[in-house]
Parts: sequence; structure tokens; C-alpha cells
Amino acid sequence: MAEHAPAPKDTMFRDAAIVVTALVLMYVSTNITPVSLETVVSGEMMSNVLSFFGIDARLTTAQNIVLSLQNTFAVLGIVFLAGAFWATLKIREVHHAEHEKYEPVHHEKTVEKQAIAQWQVILDHVNSENPAEWKLAILEADNILNEVLDDQGYLGTTVADKLKTMSSTRISSYNEVWDAHRLRNQIAHGGAIDMELTQKMARNAVSQFGNAFKELGYL
Repeated sequence: MAEHAPAPKDTMFRDAAIVVTALVLMYVSTNITPVSLETVVSGEMMSNVLSFFGIDARLTTAQNIVLSLQNTFAVLGIVFLAGAFWATLKIREVHHAEHEKYEPVHHEKTVEKQAIAQWQVILDHVNSENPAEWKLAILEADNILNEVLDDQGYLGTTVADKLKTMSSTRISSYNEVWDAHRLRNQIAHGGAIDMELTQKMARNAVSQFGNAFKELGYL
């Protein structure tokens, strides 16, 4: 629900009270006694004001009242500071717990976790008893190789094009990854390999991809 703005009369009364208070303090400070935090807390200001109005007999009582209030406010101040300190500690605990719960995951960690998850899927495929999954493992590994080469700035339409732009000394597994890619092409384009692919061949190709991925920083 929207809050109502203060009524004009209330605003005028408030402003008038502020002006009157300011004028009174100016008058007291100029003609009777300096007005400061020190003179107020010590009771000096009240004593001087009472003396100005001829109330000397009550000065001691007034000073005692001021000192009593001073002590009371001091105790309340200590309690307030202790409460504020305790509240600050609790807020820090809550903030720390929320920060740990909702701490943003760094991009590098996210990419690393995704790479490990993708590679585990490929390993699961190649270790399956289903020959169709062996082919799938090689096809997916080659797709990842394509993405890695793109990310590292190798230009070309196909994986072969990108590998050709890479220096053969860039990675020690350069020739191996070429062999794995050629096997991928045979699978993708069909042929006698459909009948001849063994799990050992598939695992060897996946291993060749894996070596290249490690050298390229993907794994």
C-alpha cells in the first residue's frame, strides 16, 4: 500500500518547530552559554541556563539529574553497541551462508565440468557391448575435435581443413588424431567398415582423440 504524503499543516508545524528550536539554541549559545555536545552532556549548559534565570538553588539538583541521565544513556549506548555487534555477526553469518549457496560458478570450471561429462559419455559408448555405440563414440569425439579446433582459431570448413592449418609439431598426437578422423569419415560415409569395426579399433580411435584433447587443453 502506498504511503500518504505528510499533510501541509503537519509540514508547516514541523518546519516552524525546527526554526524555533534553532533560534532558541542560537540565542542561548550567543547570550547565555556555549551550546555543544560537551556542555550538554556535562550539565554545564543547563546549569548556566538555570543560573541565567535565577534558579541557583536548583543547580545541584539539575546537575544530578543530568549526570543520572548521562549514566543511563551510557549504559543504553553500551547495550546498543553490543546488540549492533551481535546483529552484525549474525548478518555476516547469513551472508556467508547465502554466498556459498548461490556463489556463481566460474566459467572455466563450468567448461571443464562439461568437457569431462561429454568425454565420459564417449567412454561409456565405446565400452558398451553395442557396436552401434562404438561408432557413435567416434562420431561424437570427432564433433568435439571440430569444436575445439574452432575455439582455438583454426579455420576451415571441415575438421580435415582445420587440421591442415595446424602445424604437425603443434601436438605430438597430430598423426594419431588424423588416423582417428579418417576412421570417423569411413564410418560416416558408410562402406565395408560398417561390418569390420571392432571394439578394439573403436577404443584405439577414442584413445587417439583423447590424447589430442589433452594436448589441446580440452581435457
